[in-house]
Amino acid sequence: MAALCLEAQDTVGADVPLLLWGVWAAARGHILTEADMNAAQALADRWRGPVIAPLRHARRALKDLPGGEALRQDVKAAELEAERLYMTALEGLAAGWPSPVGPRPPCPTALRDNLARLLPPDAGPVTERLHKALS
Repeated sequence: MAALCLEAQDTVGADVPLLLWGVWAAARGHILTEADMNAAQALADRWRGPVIAPLRHARRALKDLPGGEALRQDVKAAELEAERLYMTALEGLAAGWPSPVGPRPPCPTALRDNLARLLPPDAGPVTERLHKALS
């Protein structure tokens, strides 16, 4: 699963914490709405570009620098902590989700819909591999 998430990140620009949030929502039977996506995008704008992306860039740049491994590990820890805080903020969005009335959508349906919302249309093969791995 981790390898598929990283593949989605590196090949189609997927936001892994956002992707995991969508999978978690599907496990709860929740199909992401436009309002969910707008709220998640607002959080992504606060975390991904200004915080997580620069840390990831620095971590990757340090990989090839002699003597940079200790600093790389510190930056990696900071990147993981930033992603954890971002995911905690995403989890908070579920507090506004309505309780389902009537039957909930089956998880595979919610998963397919949520992945389609969270990955670009040209990510079909990655989306399908993620769906298979999670079903």
